[in-house]
Amino acid sequence: MKPLGILMGFAVLMVACGGGTDQTAMERELQTALAGELTPVEIKDVACPEDVELTPESVFLCGAEVESSYYEVQVTVIDAQGRFEYERRHAVLNVVTTELQLEADVTEALGFEVTTNCGDNEYLIVSVGNTFQCTLVRETGATRNVEVQVENADAVITWQLLPN
Repeated sequence: MKPLGILMGFAVLMVACGGGTDQTAMERELQTALAGELTPVEIKDVACPEDVELTPESVFLCGAEVESSYYEVQVTVIDAQGRFEYERRHAVLNVVTTELQLEADVTEALGFEVTTNCGDNEYLIVSVGNTFQCTLVRETGATRNVEVQVENADAVITWQLLPN
């Protein structure tokens, strides 16, 4: 998987093992970077483990709150200057946009128009590789469930019809 961001980090990051102010600075830097990538959703409470050894090649997970859901980022320290890269492990899907994409894709694949319902939330937060279900509705009123898989953190999805 490709890293989605490299943060310049802080030279003092290497001594942040105790969860002190340097770790807090890293968490703020991650929050700022994620906020820029995931606009317009709000990113809250980025937290990285306090007991991780922050040396080059260290890999650890940080969590955040996005739209009241858990959101995870994998962080890799890349050098002794404290630079690190991160990879988003969840996708943020706008439900209306996702429904419209599914409608277009399914309509093209099946040769008849459908509408979709993926729930009442404004956004779905889904782990990369995981699935969720939506309901397809034909003009006749017939319904069918579709399983949607999140392929990457940029919200690329694939789908398959589920048996009746």
